[in-house]
Amino acid sequence: MPTSGFTTVKGRILTRQTLPATDGMCLRYCLKTDSGPLTVDVPGEAQVAFVPQFAVAAIARRFPSVTCRHLPMKDFQQQPVAAVYCHNRKQFRELQRWSREQQIALHEAEIRPHQRYLIERFIALDAEFFGCFNENNAAHFVASKARPATLADDVALNVVSLDVECSFNGELYSVGLYGENDQGVLLRKVIMVGQAHGSEDWIDWVADEKHLLEALVAWFAAWQPDVMLGWSVVTFDLALLWRRFAFYNIPAALGRDGALLEWLVEGKFRPETLLLPGIVVLDGIDWLKAAFYKFERYSLEHVSQQLLGEGKDIQDVDNRGQEITRLFQEDKLALARYNLSDCRLVWQIFAKTHLLSFAIARAQLTGLEFGRVGASVAAFNNLYLPHLHRAGYIAPAEPVSDGLESPGGYVMDSIPGLYCDILVLDFKSLYPSIIRTFLIDPLGMILGLAQEPSETVDGYRGARFSRQHFILPKLVAKLAQAREQAKQQKDAPLSQAIKIIMNSLYGVLGSRGCVFHDARLASSITMRGHWIMQTTKTWIEELGYKVIYGDTDSTFIWLGDKHGIKEPEDFGIKLAADITERWRDYIKQAFGLECALELEFDSHYQRFLMPTLRGSVEGSKKRYVGAVRGVDGELELIFKGMEQVRSDWSPIAKRIQYELYQRLFNDLDVAEYLSEQVELLQQGKLDDELVFSKQLRRSVDAYQSNVPHVKVAQLLVSAFDDSSYGKKGQRVEYIITVNGPEPVELTRSAVDYLYYLEKQIKPIAEPVLSMLNLSFNQLVLRQMTLI
Repeated sequence: MPTSGFTTVKGRILTRQTLPATDGMCLRYCLKTDSGPLTVDVPGEAQVAFVPQFAVAAIARRFPSVTCRHLPMKDFQQQPVAAVYCHNRKQFRELQRWSREQQIALHEAEIRPHQRYLIERFIALDAEFFGCFNENNAAHFVASKARPATLADDVALNVVSLDVECSFNGELYSVGLYGENDQGVLLRKVIMVGQAHGSEDWIDWVADEKHLLEALVAWFAAWQPDVMLGWSVVTFDLALLWRRFAFYNIPAALGRDGALLEWLVEGKFRPETLLLPGIVVLDGIDWLKAAFYKFERYSLEHVSQQLLGEGKDIQDVDNRGQEITRLFQEDKLALARYNLSDCRLVWQIFAKTHLLSFAIARAQLTGLEFGRVGASVAAFNNLYLPHLHRAGYIAPAEPVSDGLESPGGYVMDSIPGLYCDILVLDFKSLYPSIIRTFLIDPLGMILGLAQEPSETVDGYRGARFSRQHFILPKLVAKLAQAREQAKQQKDAPLSQAIKIIMNSLYGVLGSRGCVFHDARLASSITMRGHWIMQTTKTWIEELGYKVIYGDTDSTFIWLGDKHGIKEPEDFGIKLAADITERWRDYIKQAFGLECALELEFDSHYQRFLMPTLRGSVEGSKKRYVGAVRGVDGELELIFKGMEQVRSDWSPIAKRIQYELYQRLFNDLDVAEYLSEQVELLQQGKLDDELVFSKQLRRSVDAYQSNVPHVKVAQLLVSAFDDSSYGKKGQRVEYIITVNGPEPVELTRSAVDYLYYLEKQIKPIAEPVLSMLNLSFNQLVLRQMTLI
């Protein structure tokens, strides 16, 4: 390829892939630079894995074109290893198959070439490449070297929110586009099938669906988006567009420089199989979940109402499929406004929650592809492997599995009751702090087991960790420092991203999907956590206070009636600081280690109820209700593990439960209120609150149990002869009648009020009534007799 002018370029890596080439594999990185989009190719690369050195001769005989190179590195069994370089995917797949047959361990085979090239150089998201531009294409760069880059300013991106409207059988009506380019220019565009009418300049009218697809390709080529936002944008919008492009035999050239929209696995329209070079695709549902936002439902209507206070621009949201078709036939301008409004809602949700900044921060921290959700194991590998290699070791080929698993987090037996003044103290990032303090590390354990006990720190289940050689504690300490800086700079997305990554490290080590998994590692974290929580409880109770509950990293303390503490919050802050200082002294004296444990004041519950297990006098776990004083002076209720926060309870149960606790904590009458509600239920005046709403997590055919919402979905499919009622993701609404669950649309039988009384109201009322020495059955005996 003719090139000239050796130089360097810096930019943010949007997408990455490995392509076949005549001289091996070509690594392609689509960047966004200060001067615009740039495609960088790194030619002549190979797929790399590691094997024991004794296998090199056999591999050379079987695969003469494969390159093997002895290295001064070892595996976790202290055996020398060699690197194996395959220059095409077919060759590598054959090597994998042969190595399995020969029972030869192939280490780090899952790391793709375009990913290994970056992580071995500590490149996460922003990179500097050394090479030269293609003489025939100024937007194409050929690189021979790379290193991490620190960009002077945040890279401005072309961001678009995309939404597709279509008929029931998938024929396109319109495509909406809403966003902003890297110059701050606002985009409002709808490409609509139909004859032009009206003066709206943001609508591009096209003759038919085929012309719509061609117009969309032209728009992508002209606007060159770097990031695409949407709602189920991969599984619905892009999957539908791909099908319609294929139907008309039109290349789906939506990517950088006309690259095709493709799927790595045929028929699997999932984010992990999407290939769209040069464009990062962020789905709102996936990224809200990744950032630990929780909603009862994740429909765009529900989430936008919760976050923005507005919903879809359509009259009949529940039957929007029919309404969209009606608008397309009768009022295309209204459909265009609806289409654009959906795009805008998604855009504003991302803006409100800072999801784009969160996605960028996550990629910068982990080296994961910009836009990739989940992948905690891959993130761990990206962070850990380059340090491991420089220490002279490679990753295990598979996890240690001896049938022994680590216990979960510590959960104390609770002391049930109705309390005043409960303080909650939390250990800040407990598991990461344990890793830092007690030097818990995969390599450190391998080395520690070969060292003298005096040179190690004891773990659990036979683990010992080297005091001199470790990787993970240093990585955690670096992340913790970065989080503190993010907090000081009020960078909430970065702080949240770091917190999630730090807390995922234990989960990775405890997962059999991670090659570093070893029960001794995970147990040395969780069992140490048990000891820390139990010791903390003992120290607090030595001061004269009562610990009524503990869960993983949280300790619930009852101040009691005799201490006369006037400012509980100030006391909680001081108590947390005192216990933290005691831990530092103890760890130093007992282990000779620096302590990273930090106890923080979390909450002061002015009123608090720890319920019993149903039908038992024992205290419950992971279930409680507390009341904190809000900024307006009113008591705000916090529910944990209760029906209030679960989606499988009826609206009437949630409303009555909330009001019962409001009355309990404010010393108002409970019995009279409950009796009134039971009477209203019996009279049929609360029927609007009896509707259950539940989403199918898979298609009805995939369910083995005939639970109520599945049974209702089957009834709907049969009644309307429409399989869409039984598809995954469909929301089913039903009422429990004397003849069982019936769809709201087809309710024929009388409501089973006794069911709602016994199965909905009684379970949520009994914890409250028991604290007042009242009986639910006696209280509502009259109403039950009348029903």
